[in-house]
Amino acid sequence: MDLLEKCRAYIRADEARDAGLYPYYPAFQGPADGGQAILEGAEVCMLGSNNYRALSINPQVIGAAQDALALYGTSATGSRLLSGNLDLHDDLEADLADFFGYEAALVFATGYMTNLGVVSALAGRGDLVYLDEKAHASLIDGAQLAAASGAMVRRFAHNDPGDLARQLAAAPTQSVLVATDGVFSMEGSLAPVAELVAVCEKYGATLLVDDAHGVGVFGRGRGVIEQAGMRGRVPLMTLTFSKSLASQGGAVLADAKTIDFLRHTSRPLIFSAGLSPADTAAAHAALREIRRRADAEPVALAAAEHLRRALDALGYDVTWSAGPVIPVRFPDQTTMLSAQRLLLDHGVYTNAVLPPACEGYQLRITCTDAHTPDVLEAAIGVFASLREDLLPRYRQAA
Repeated sequence: MDLLEKCRAYIRADEARDAGLYPYYPAFQGPADGGQAILEGAEVCMLGSNNYRALSINPQVIGAAQDALALYGTSATGSRLLSGNLDLHDDLEADLADFFGYEAALVFATGYMTNLGVVSALAGRGDLVYLDEKAHASLIDGAQLAAASGAMVRRFAHNDPGDLARQLAAAPTQSVLVATDGVFSMEGSLAPVAELVAVCEKYGATLLVDDAHGVGVFGRGRGVIEQAGMRGRVPLMTLTFSKSLASQGGAVLADAKTIDFLRHTSRPLIFSAGLSPADTAAAHAALREIRRRADAEPVALAAAEHLRRALDALGYDVTWSAGPVIPVRFPDQTTMLSAQRLLLDHGVYTNAVLPPACEGYQLRITCTDAHTPDVLEAAIGVFASLREDLLPRYRQAA
């Protein structure tokens, strides 16, 4: 059988294209991370960006990237293990460790590779890995690599420390890694970090919190671990630079010996080129901005709360969330895709999310520090004007 026959038989995307409802891979003409963007030649209100602190368009961040590009060139051109390690990487790692309260940090080329590289390097034959059942794909894929090396992988109920405790109590005595998102990006819920810490400390498990969507937003910029008062009690923290840190790449933070182990054993790190100079410098500049603004409440949080309440008052099926993410649920794929297209036609961009990325069908709306009151009110006005067309069928029937 031809291996590529499955590709020729794949028609799901074609069906959406034929119906004029295909929402993926939009080609923005210019920055897509501010409060507004240009798509299909028209200005739209951008309600689908993870640029929570609006730093990708910050002059200091852009300037740092330009300076690094001019001084170091376009690429690290090699593995960090050999010729691709720059003083830019070392400086960023030192500041990350200092800001988040760890002994050391290690920078990877992407956030996905960070989780892949950490989990697969730390867990192997004879080890147990427990994942929150809604853990990010990068944690799942890292655990699958660990399973290929002999680790046993299990799931615990979403945000349920009690279920984790019951499983750990019945588990064989061996080394255990517990991994969870800090903020679950599709639903906006926060992990119960303090309770997970208590369970892991009781049973001798090592906790990893991936705080990709919490850094820059919660805990004075330091994320959900700081927010929960657990600074110094979570052995492993990972993060990505592609959200609040307005760049590309990721990092793991831990004690110095763990970081040294990962430097010499993590295949996704060793067999990839180092993060580019411009991306590294941009992430570092964004980190400095977040540190400088640590005492200020992110605009994104107030903007999301205002928009969340407004959409709920209009009758939309809004899922409660704690941060900048606002999920709006729909009963089926066609209704959700039609809503996404209709909003876009009226100048509002949102993200269409399908299973398995989330349960059911939803528009994932996100707010950033770039969402001024005027921008938000204009978006709310569109939702209000399209209310009868956009409300899910089961709401209309009720």
